[in-house]
Amino acid sequence: MKDIYKLLIILLFLGFISYSHYHRGSVIARGAETGEVETEGADDGNVLTAALANVLTNIGQSNPPAQASYSPNTPQFVVFSFDGSKSIEMLDETLAFARKMNMESKPLHFTYFINAVYFLTNENASFYTAPGHQAGASAIGFSNASRDIVKRVRSFNTALAEGHEIGSHAVGHYNGKDWTYEQWKQEFISFNTILADVQKNNPSVAIEIPNFGEKTIMGFRAPNLGVNDNMYKELADANFVYDTSGVGNPKQWPVKNAHGTWLIPLGIVHIGTNRVPVISMDYSLWVHQSQAKEVAVKGSPLWQKYFDELYQAYMEYFNINYNGNRAPVIIANHFSKWNDGVYWEALKAVAEEVCGKPDVRCVGFKDLVQFLNTDTNHAVSI
Repeated sequence: MKDIYKLLIILLFLGFISYSHYHRGSVIARGAETGEVETEGADDGNVLTAALANVLTNIGQSNPPAQASYSPNTPQFVVFSFDGSKSIEMLDETLAFARKMNMESKPLHFTYFINAVYFLTNENASFYTAPGHQAGASAIGFSNASRDIVKRVRSFNTALAEGHEIGSHAVGHYNGKDWTYEQWKQEFISFNTILADVQKNNPSVAIEIPNFGEKTIMGFRAPNLGVNDNMYKELADANFVYDTSGVGNPKQWPVKNAHGTWLIPLGIVHIGTNRVPVISMDYSLWVHQSQAKEVAVKGSPLWQKYFDELYQAYMEYFNINYNGNRAPVIIANHFSKWNDGVYWEALKAVAEEVCGKPDVRCVGFKDLVQFLNTDTNHAVSI
């Protein structure tokens, strides 16, 4: 447990340093969605990344995964997800790829963790007040225009209709690790209200009724992976079924916490010849490979090197679990194409390889949770 606590401390600090690339100098930043990220503090990030790597290595050695019964017929769940939601082009590209996969008899569905600020514009930003901030503040900005909100709602409705899942990534992408229960409650109420009132808040355009919101969203990933027990109490009170804000042993089956919420952690992959352990999320990999700088161009040797490292690491993660205890493979991306799309291209290549294999289910978190709720062999609680 000591290593877990060390990991949480480093994650929160590393998250602050890394995500400060997005926020430095203004509460209205665009980096998380557009790739326009400042890189000051990269040296500090490297020091912390090294410390994080040591703790991640120790997790696999001193904290064995939760034990659960399994058989060769236990499904191998592979869950790909995306955080953000500003880039409609990226959303539509992911949907097109999933359609292609389904036509190839390689069923694939994603989970999209959305930020509610992208259903407001700068003109009506004051409808949102983040805990501890003035009305109209956001760590990741707002939608560029009301007409973009029209397209965004339409595309997410399409995603739902095609079997994908929508989860919550909170509203303004603030780190809530120090928030009180009431502040978390405030954030979730804001999330639900902004989605429910999207037409009312943007009267100059005609917007479809969102088919996603309080009654349909069942999962959460915290911005900056910043969590505390107040959040978990509010998640339970707000009827969330699962949280995927943690990081765990890649062979670990999900567990339920004391509040009855499924905890589904991100995994750990090993990158390069030095086998550096990195969280299975594109942002963490971008920080590791190029210190959060845009240095690789598709077609270049460097881009191919990054791609090969990612593909090999993801496939190792999959193969160990697929040929082992079938613990879920959890990989997270953003609505961004850092390093000329290498993280998105690697995800697609892995999906092409693994989805459609015997017993493999490339699905959203809700389908994994449905299995966990009905398969008592894997119902582990803490």
